[in-house]
Amino acid sequence: MSDPTYRVVPFAADFDLESFDCGEAAYNDWLTLHAGASVKAGVCAVYLLVEQSEDSDRVVGYFAINPTQVVREQAPASLSRGWPLSVPAWKLGKLAVHVDLRADKLAQWGSQLLREAIETVIRVADAGGGKVIVVDADNSGLLDFYARNGFKATGLDGDLSLYMKVSTARKAFHR
Repeated sequence: MSDPTYRVVPFAADFDLESFDCGEAAYNDWLTLHAGASVKAGVCAVYLLVEQSEDSDRVVGYFAINPTQVVREQAPASLSRGWPLSVPAWKLGKLAVHVDLRADKLAQWGSQLLREAIETVIRVADAGGGKVIVVDADNSGLLDFYARNGFKATGLDGDLSLYMKVSTARKAFHR
């Protein structure tokens, strides 16, 4: 029996999404109930982390990105200095990893999937623009994860939003 291999692929409804479990019902439900419709409607792009073994493929992670904009007045001065009224940006709307992969501290699947999401944003920003990557942590428990991976808090009271400049991401990933 060989070890499984992993790949990231654009969303496809023919994968078994029902067996995905990240431990958070809202994320599981979003993938199974809303991801397909969101992709079809052009609301976002969804990418799946697929584990391939000898006998099957299974979805073990996913992320969703979509274009957005950041308004200068709603951003920290350290980020928005010199901006026009608003700038194009990319939002990392969802990112989740199956509970089975969370125990693998060596692989750090969450960080690997986040890196893949950031590299995807860099590619699309290179083709069509975008100044900032924004992530809205759904809860305060996610703030440390994103901060450890290079995102900065807005510093606005009670805000669960974090950001990374696309130029910073590009430098960090040697593009």
